[in-house]
Amino acid sequence: GQEQNFGARYRYQMRQRNREFNGDDEATVDELLHYAVAPYEGVPFASLLTRNGQPLTEDEQADETKRWEEFLESLEAPEEEDDDEIPMVFDDELIERYTATYDGIRELNGRPTIVLSFEPRPGDLPVRRRTDHALNNSRGLIWIDQSTYEVARVSFELMKRVRLWWGILGSISDASGHLERRPVEPGGPWLLHELDVYYHVRVLFSTTRKSETTTWNDFEPIG
Repeated sequence: GQEQNFGARYRYQMRQRNREFNGDDEATVDELLHYAVAPYEGVPFASLLTRNGQPLTEDEQADETKRWEEFLESLEAPEEEDDDEIPMVFDDELIERYTATYDGIRELNGRPTIVLSFEPRPGDLPVRRRTDHALNNSRGLIWIDQSTYEVARVSFELMKRVRLWWGILGSISDASGHLERRPVEPGGPWLLHELDVYYHVRVLFSTTRKSETTTWNDFEPIG
């Protein structure tokens, strides 16, 4: 459960680059957001510091103040956890969806890792929440750190178009990406360091191509 409660024990920096592309693969949106994340009463809150390297405008500062107030309200009256907000955990239920094949030993960030390729098991797979549709149709590679057996990297791709939350009106396709985990300090917990995702979203008759890259850095233990 290191990853579940680390937010109460560290402050850190988070950077997000969000891009959208037109049909010619030209970026129509390209923004870089820089957040400082710190726990308040044990729950992490991400404060937006800059957008595209610029200080926040008055309107953006007002939005941040409102977001902070809503965060405080949510601490007093926690809402039901949305099934798409539940973090993906590398537990038995997730792993049992796939068949894995040994793919050799490779070096990742200067450390030897065991590489496995995975794809969905044949037959009906469990669907308990909406993200399961994507998990059940994904294949990729998983890198396992040889000395700690921690998951160091997962790369994935969606094998077919998957309906979005609102059903027939929306779908997601051509999704691919990777996540990477690293120890925050020698011998310390392994935490998410980078998440990179590219996908096509189709809503009614328009398709948007999006790329989202998030990095987490500069972890400082609290207390």
